[in-house]
Order: sequence, then structure tokens, then C-alpha cells
Amino acid sequence: MKTINFAIDLGTTNSLVAHFTGVNVEVFKNPIGLKETLPSCVAFRGDRVIVGEKAREWLLKDSLNVFSSFKRKMGTDENYFAPSRNISISPLELSSFVLKELKNFIHSGEIPESVVITIPASFDTVQSNATKQSGYNAGFKEVTLLQEPIAASLAFFNKYNSTEKAEGKWLVYDLGGGTFDIALVGVNESELRVLDHQGDNYLGGIDFDRSLVMNVIVPKLMQQTGNLQLLEKIDTKNSNYEKLYHILLLKAEEAKKELSSQLTSEIEFIYASEEGNEEDIYLIITREDLKSVIENSIESTLSMLEAILERNQLSSADIEEIIMIGGSTYIPYIRETISERTGIKVNTQADPTTAVVVGAAYFAGNKPLSKAITSDTRSDDVNRISILTGYGASTKDAEEYITASVSNFKEGLFYRILRSDGGFDSGLKKLNQKFGEFVLLMPNRVNSFQIKIYDKDNNPVDVEVDIINIAQGLFSLYGQPLPEDICIEVDDLNNNSTKCEVIFARKSILPLSKTIYKELSRTIRKYSDDSLIINLLEGDANQYPSTNKVIGVIEIKADMLMNDLVKGSDVEIKIEMSESRDLSVNTHLGISDQQFKGIFNPTMRYVNIAKLKDEIQELRRELELDLNKAIRKEEFEYAAEIQTKLESANSLYNQVRALKEDSFTDEKYQLDEAKRKLARQIYTNGSINSRVLKIKETYYEEIELLNSWLFYFEDIPEKYQNDINKLKEDGIQAMRSNSYITVESHAKKASKLLQNIILYTPTLLFTYFKIFAELPQESYTDFNKAKKEIERGEKAMDRQHNDELRAVLISLHNLTINSEIIETKIKGTGLG
Repeated sequence: MKTINFAIDLGTTNSLVAHFTGVNVEVFKNPIGLKETLPSCVAFRGDRVIVGEKAREWLLKDSLNVFSSFKRKMGTDENYFAPSRNISISPLELSSFVLKELKNFIHSGEIPESVVITIPASFDTVQSNATKQSGYNAGFKEVTLLQEPIAASLAFFNKYNSTEKAEGKWLVYDLGGGTFDIALVGVNESELRVLDHQGDNYLGGIDFDRSLVMNVIVPKLMQQTGNLQLLEKIDTKNSNYEKLYHILLLKAEEAKKELSSQLTSEIEFIYASEEGNEEDIYLIITREDLKSVIENSIESTLSMLEAILERNQLSSADIEEIIMIGGSTYIPYIRETISERTGIKVNTQADPTTAVVVGAAYFAGNKPLSKAITSDTRSDDVNRISILTGYGASTKDAEEYITASVSNFKEGLFYRILRSDGGFDSGLKKLNQKFGEFVLLMPNRVNSFQIKIYDKDNNPVDVEVDIINIAQGLFSLYGQPLPEDICIEVDDLNNNSTKCEVIFARKSILPLSKTIYKELSRTIRKYSDDSLIINLLEGDANQYPSTNKVIGVIEIKADMLMNDLVKGSDVEIKIEMSESRDLSVNTHLGISDQQFKGIFNPTMRYVNIAKLKDEIQELRRELELDLNKAIRKEEFEYAAEIQTKLESANSLYNQVRALKEDSFTDEKYQLDEAKRKLARQIYTNGSINSRVLKIKETYYEEIELLNSWLFYFEDIPEKYQNDINKLKEDGIQAMRSNSYITVESHAKKASKLLQNIILYTPTLLFTYFKIFAELPQESYTDFNKAKKEIERGEKAMDRQHNDELRAVLISLHNLTINSEIIETKIKGTGLG
């Protein structure tokens, strides 16, 4: 079994490359300067492309043609413009330059075709695919992705863990240059599992640098220079201060690093005014300055840490240690705050800079090459002897049993098993069609064995058999968990909306495969302009589809059909997701016997500021509606909770309004993520959520009312009596759920049933008409219209014309101030 062996940590600020030697991990050094890290920085100088330290140095001379921190924009539509070459270049392409440069670090003489590249655990599918594509663009034929907290954990337990304890639960706190991840890791019998994780793709060291610039350095600079417009102009593309902004970011990064070991840091630079006057600036930055700009971010990481513990019903006492990873964890304030606030021992044994690439190399050393990479070594000779082996890939034991099965077996041959270092030799033994052997293992390394075949004269015989690799004493990975639910959007006809249906649940271990069967929710005519939509989403299956991220869409248009698709006919959908998050979808329409396939590996996601503004505005409207209802019912505690969320929505809306289309910051992506988090708070799961509780309360009030009607009114139609009993039966399970979507959907069914019973039970119809007829005139939006409807209703009652009275009651309801707006019938996806 040939393994990948090579790994790359493609970082926001620095990148590294390493390989697994079979015994340990070697982190390659740059042949120029002998540093292990390569700054993830690319500069364009005429026809030259410069990567790394030299590119970073050009920031001070020609910042407009130097690009860094582009990992944060992987998977977005954002491009960078290089004036020196008059080209736009994507984050994906810039990442490819870094990966190509890292190949020059490899001094072992190998040219790897396969590589493991690390990504933040919270990278979504689009960001993951963009990272993978950058690897292909750099010349690798096979790219396997590995989540950074997993890599860090493998490094810690295989290299840095000096404690005897090898079982339990740990937290991996990974705060890097551009991203943050917190992972709960469980270890049992040398097997490592990621049990849960949470993260933020827009929280890291570069945010601290920007905050230092915008909240500390620029205000001090404004005070010295008297330029009060500087804060507004400095971070805008093509402004006179664009170069200064990049210089200050570099100075802030240097000051931040110095403040990890010193109480103060001095920065010097030349300030040029818009009039061209130059001035030498000297500023002092203190640890207190740094603390003031990062403490809110650290509070955010603590909230995520606490959320993981709460979700998994764990206390601090259940956690062995917090493993600190990522360059930003060098900051003393971060280490001290995490330790003090959690009460959990902080472990800083692992090198924050290299731990991810070291762990990824351990993973690569146990990851087989794909068949596509190794297939060219296989013989076309159908009569060639081949051996299929079986064994444990990792063990704590000093020996392991290898089983073997021989194809094209021939009598009179012999086999021999050799360990690559010569420390084990089985000796020549008679070859049987099936055989087995215990092999001795060297401790704490991967042991490689080769099976050789000989004839009776001890001449080697050509045989097809993989190299056998067995890890002794090393921790192995159970598998990579899926960061978010993968869902399909389906129609919810009862509530005139669509909803998410989970395909692969969050934390499922990749790769994954599933076949689902759906019915068509409407008839689609062959010659219409209609279509069937297969919409795959990533996010939370308990959320509304609009709050999740689209991975890919298969639109089956009517003119693509062989014949009409009849409502209720079957649709078979097979969905597969690889370990590196390629998603393939195969849709079969039974009624027309047609297949439609789609392979989704999108590498770009677009964030439209106008759409983002609309989405936040929609959240504001919904919160305002809830707030008004709570105030009318004098539920002031609940109203205060809604008010807090509304203030967050208003703040977000104002920030989006202030966004500059030509800004080169990550702010629009940060605000898009903040919008999703707010939506999750509004529709979140959990019994503590007041919104879910309020819907449940309303539902139980309606059930109580329905029960009383069953008792008092004998003229309720039998159909609705059966519907009430069915509603109550189904409601037991629905109300146990803390899913906002599930609870709300069932509550809407109860409300709809209430309305139908009122309209079609004569006693209730008369009763509710009298209630509406006696409402004060301020209860109506147009009392003159209401008055005419009441007169019409009285005549209908006299004639006992129930159909007309129903129409009157509906009109009166729609004229009341508190009536809900009638929804427009949605088209939906076509899947029921």
C-alpha cells in the first residue's frame, strides 16, 4: 500500500510543507533562509511572481502589487487587481502560487503527485473545493483535505503528548492568522475522534492587526497629524492612503508579535499627506492597547467553547486539557484568559506554528494513494500472480497478523515477508492459496513490509501486491466529521413554504452515500415553462432554506422531459459525498425513466451587498412583528429578549448600509456570517429558546380550545373531529422536538384546523360572527367596509345562508388590524 506521505498547511499568514518518513515527520525548510514557514504572500513585479519573504518585503515598497491573507476569501467571487500586470487574480490562483513555491522546499528528491492540504474545520463545501482546486492548479494529481483541528490533534498525541494518559476528552483551541476552530476530541484505544466542533472563518490574527490599525494606530496618527478624515479613507481601494494602510497592517503585526514577550512596542513609519508632505511618525503600542482590541474576539471564542461543552453535556472537569494551536495563541492574554475562565489546564507543548502540518503528515503517512495514481503500476497480464492482504492498519501490540489470499495460484512457489529496515524476515515458506503470518513491529512508527515470491530455484517471481504499512503506537483517525448538515429543499404544502430535509447529518463521518425517494408535489407538463428543482444546501436542517448555503442545483426543465411528470409519481435521488467533500447527485424519474446527474464542486460563492441588506431587513421585520405581539400581550420579558435580537439586526443592517463596494476588507463576508448566526439565534433549537416556547404555548392553548369545542359543540363535522384527534396524536412527537421548523409547522396545522372548524361548524360560525360584529370600530382598518359586511352577515344569518356568512367572516377577519396578510401561493421545488 503506497501512501501519500506529503502534507501542506496552507495558512492565512504562513504555510508549511512536511512529509512522513515512516518513523517521524520532517518539516521542510526553505533552502533560502532555512525557515520552516513560508509567508502566504504573493507579489507581482513586471513578469516576475515572487512568493514568501521577498514578497512580504515588497509590501513596504509596492503594496498595491502585493497580496496576502487571501485564504480568507477562498471560495468567494472576490478578485485582486495587480496594476503592474494589469490583471485580476483570484484567491484560488494566489494560493496555487504558494503551493508551487512550497514544492521547492522538498529536498528529498521526490516530486509528490499527491498531497494532504489542511483546511479549517468550519470551511464550507465551496471553500473546501476552492482549496482543493488550488492544489490541482499547483500540479498535484490528487488532493485530500484534512480539517486543521484533526491535524493538530494527531500531532499532539503522536508527537507532543508527554503525559501517560492516552484516553479521555480534550479541547483543541486553534486560533490562527485568519480562522478560529474549537474542537472536542475523544481518544480511546489509540483512536482519535472529533466529537464536535465550532468555528469562525473570519476570526484570527489579521483581525487583531486590523483592529490595532483602525482602533489604536490610526486614532493616534489622526491626533498627531490633524487629519480627521483618515479613518474614513484609509481602508478604501484606490485611495491616497491605500499604501499606508498596508504598511500599518504590517507594522501592527510586528507590534503584536513583540507584545507577546514585551510590555510595549515601538513602531515607526513615514506618513505622507494628500498634499504630498512627509512626516516621520513614532508611536508606542502597549499590551493594554492590544487587549482592548482583541478581548471581544476572545469572548467570542469562549462562547463557542462553552457552547460545545453545553451541547455535549460536559463540564470543565470532564476535559483533560485545552491544546493551544495557531500562531495567535502565543499572545499571553489569550492563554491566561482561556485558562482562568474555563478552569481547564492549558497545554502549550505543541508548536503552534508547525503542529497542523506535522499532524497532517502523520495522516498522509497512513493515507493510501488513490487507484487513479497507482493504476499505471499494474500489469495487464491476466495470468500474473496477485496477492490481496488483510491486516490492522494501526495497533498498540508488538506484532500484527497479516492474512493473504493468492489469485492465479501456482504450485511449487515460496513466499517471504520482509520489513523494510531488515529487522524482520519470515524466511522462505511454502506458498499456499491462503496463508498468514505474525510480523514483529518496531514501536511508535509505521512499519513497512513487502511480500516476495520465489520459485524452487530461489529466483524472484513477478507478483502484484501492495506494500503493507502498519502503524505501531501511533494514534489513528476514526474519520473526518461533516461540519454541517447537508440538506435537500422540499415543498411544505401545508404551510405554503419550503423546508430543509436532512440528507447527511452534521458530524457524520465522510465519505457518505444515501438514496432517498420523494414524490412529486405537483404535475409538471412537458410543454410548460415549469421545472423540477433539486436544491442541495449546507447548514442546519432545522433552519429555513434561505438561511443555509447553496451547494448546487439540478434544474430539470419541462422541455427536457420525455413526458408529463404526474403529481405523486416517484423520484429517486442518490447522493454521495467524498472525504474531500465532492458531492454527486443522480436523479431518476420513474415515470419517464430518465436520469439526471450533477457533480457539485463549486469553488466560488458570491455575496451580494443588496441581497444581504434585504435578508437582514427581512429578519428585522419578523422581529418587529414578534415584538409588537409580545407587547400587546404584555409579555415584557419575552419582548426584552426580542428587543435585544432586534438591536443586533439593526446594528447589522447599519453596518451593511455603510459597506463600501470598493472596500478590500473581508467585512461583507463577516457580516454575511453574522447574519446567518443571527438567523440561527432566531430559529435556533433548544428548549431555552423563547420563540420555540411561545409557539408551543400557543399550540397548547389551541389544543385546549379544540378539546372544549369537542365537549360543548355537537355539530362539529365528523371529519374535523377525526382531524383533531390526529392532530393531537401527531403533536406529541412534534412538541417533543425543539426544532423551530417542526414546532411551527405543526402549530400552523392547529391554527388552520381551528379556522376551518369555525367556518364549518354552524354554532361556532354564528358565535364568531357576533364577536366580530361587536368589535369597536378602532379594531378595523376600514370601519365603513366592515359595517357593510356586518349588515350583509346579519341578513345571511336571517336566511341561514352559511356559505355567505363564511365569506363575510373571512372579510371581517381580513379587515381587522391584527389580521395576518394572506400569503401568495409559492411555486416550490416540485418535491414533496
